Amino acid sequence: MYRSISSDTCFLEKLGPNGVIVDRADFRLNFQQKLASVVLLLFFASFFFPFYLARENRISEDIQSGLLSLSPLCILFLMLPPLLIALHAFARKGWMKEVTITLSGVLGLFFPMMVLAIVGSDVSDAFGSLARYSPASGMYLYLTAVIIIFLMKPKFRLYDLSGMILVALAVMFVASKGSYDRLGIVLEGRNFGSRVTREVLAHIRLTFISLGISIVIGIPLALASFQGKRAKKIVFPFLNLLQTIPSIALFGLLITPLSLLSRTFPFLREMGIKGIGNAPAIIALSTYALYPIIRYSFTAFSSIEESVIQAAKGMGMNPFQIWRMVRFPLAAPGVLHGIRVALIQTIGNATLAKLIGGDGLGVLVFEGLGQASVDMVLLGMLLIIALTIASDRIFQIFIYLVTPPALRGKAVGNG
Repeated sequence: MYRSISSDTCFLEKLGPNGVIVDRADFRLNFQQKLASVVLLLFFASFFFPFYLARENRISEDIQSGLLSLSPLCILFLMLPPLLIALHAFARKGWMKEVTITLSGVLGLFFPMMVLAIVGSDVSDAFGSLARYSPASGMYLYLTAVIIIFLMKPKFRLYDLSGMILVALAVMFVASKGSYDRLGIVLEGRNFGSRVTREVLAHIRLTFISLGISIVIGIPLALASFQGKRAKKIVFPFLNLLQTIPSIALFGLLITPLSLLSRTFPFLREMGIKGIGNAPAIIALSTYALYPIIRYSFTAFSSIEESVIQAAKGMGMNPFQIWRMVRFPLAAPGVLHGIRVALIQTIGNATLAKLIGGDGLGVLVFEGLGQASVDMVLLGMLLIIALTIASDRIFQIFIYLVTPPALRGKAVGNG
């Protein structure tokens, strides 16, 4: 059994058989031990799958290589993070658990990258100057285990960040020596050249135009829903209906009406509004971004305590002053969190713009699928993930800065 420890937090405490509350630290420790078991299982499974794939050229057949094809030193390095996690699972509370989990995470990132650098020269020597290689399922399982290690930590501390920065610097140094020149994702990036930068910028442009439109439409609709029950009964069922439409279907459904409009009104075609391209993509992305913005904003306005409003009225504020000085400042963190959710959602959905002739990183993903190039797909997905993480962190910092100090940590609508 579990119960909430307070009305201000979502953390749960476990109740023992006699109704005695188990300490939260013990609960977290038990949870970490379960995750450690999952991590060890993933590490163990990764050793039975191919660790990397090599090809004589871009179109030749893959040659799979497992863990045993690596040198004994590489095997020893790759075994060290699982051993540290096993030590973490059996260590008692204290600095030992913190050290082992941090080291296993950092080294779990470092050693696979170094193994790929070592493999690169071996592949080139064995298959010639056109050879290429890529991580295989075993390495992906291994890195999944490493990601879970970082998720096991209750807080991401400065020494964790320092360790990741050191790994990044080491990888950059090794890359500068040409050790990753035959890595498939590097070769695909070179083949695209400056086009990668153009598609990244196009993805950002699609995202922010769509997000801007959804903000302009969504916040007034949230206000109207908050102010009137009739508007609420119309807006939310409509939003729920939109969420049931698959994103690919919505992209496709817009082609016909926009094509008809562009033929009927030629000036729309001159403005770039036609059945295929970025116009239908922006409309679809804006539509999907409405839901989190309206939902979070409505919740933020509704969650302001009535006693605060009554106090403002008692001070002699008129309705306009109450909105400007009380409601909007208190609801702002919740509204911004809704925009943040919409931003992350839109970055992912913008990948589908390629299906209707739009720009963005979906070009890399779908061209890679069409050419059966896993490396090209991986390049596109990694860029999308990096863009998503960077946008999320930047927006979180922005929300923190604009939130009044008294409201930080318990802002209305915090997601």
